Amino acid sequence: MAKAIEVSSVFKSYRSGSEVIRALENASISVEDGEIFGLLGPNGAGKTTLISILCGILTPDSGKAEIFGLDCAKETRKIQRHLNVVSGFTGVLFYLSCEEALMYYCLIHNVKDPKGKIDEVIRATNLDEARKMHVEDFSSGMKQRFFIAKALINDPRLIILDEPTVGLDVESAISVREIIQDLRKRGHTILLTTHNMFEAEELCDRIAFMSKGKIVEVGTVARLKERVIGKRMIEVNCSDSGEVMKSLSGISGVSAEAHSRRTVHLSVDSYRRMKEIMKALSSAKAEIFNVTALEPTLEEAYLRIMNGKVRKRA
Repeated sequence: MAKAIEVSSVFKSYRSGSEVIRALENASISVEDGEIFGLLGPNGAGKTTLISILCGILTPDSGKAEIFGLDCAKETRKIQRHLNVVSGFTGVLFYLSCEEALMYYCLIHNVKDPKGKIDEVIRATNLDEARKMHVEDFSSGMKQRFFIAKALINDPRLIILDEPTVGLDVESAISVREIIQDLRKRGHTILLTTHNMFEAEELCDRIAFMSKGKIVEVGTVARLKERVIGKRMIEVNCSDSGEVMKSLSGISGVSAEAHSRRTVHLSVDSYRRMKEIMKALSSAKAEIFNVTALEPTLEEAYLRIMNGKVRKRA
């Protein structure tokens, strides 16, 4: 079965005066059908160029990009039946009502049952109460949900969401993320770009870090975090950090630091030390309230991987 997205060794450059800018350099990613795949990277990393190639707007200098086995450069019309894009720069007929604008897009996509499809996408994006409102009167969150409704008109197998929650308030962003999760449950594949690490961690099955046109790392959130773990960190909440520090002194492979009067952070070379640690804590002249293993955040993983500060693979 063809992958939802297969990008193989894609190179794309631009000329700016006498300078050649490498927008994509040997970029390769593979996205499974039905997953949410995140693209994370700073502005200028090549995300927009890659999306433009997938949409058939740009042609790679070399390499190949496919969507469901179709060549993005040669079979653009066929791909358009399976693809739609939600972008902050999407043009909308704002002077129309929500229903009228969606009817317009139904006509563009030659939808057989436009009324039924409009009802379906309005329900999917929680716009029932706004169907008669003019789009120009929508809040930012409602407009973003409308963009998603518009993208669902042609029932695409793949939806590209470019910064779908940027500029939204907390409640609107939560609403949009819930819709994205529901789209995955309905069987849509989603390519998501975002600068929001929490959003990426909450939504994405796998993530690719991009920098200067290159795919730096690809993996699940757990795998990306694992790449930056050196020593394991443990947090001990207690009644007296000084007493806990005394009880832990002398244990090989364990370094303890009082984070506060009631908190001790332990750096351990292996979680196999936990038996010794727990035995020492049980003898401490202090109450132990909680012992928690601390993981690096996705943001920490992103910064360290992008800066090359990660341990070598085994």
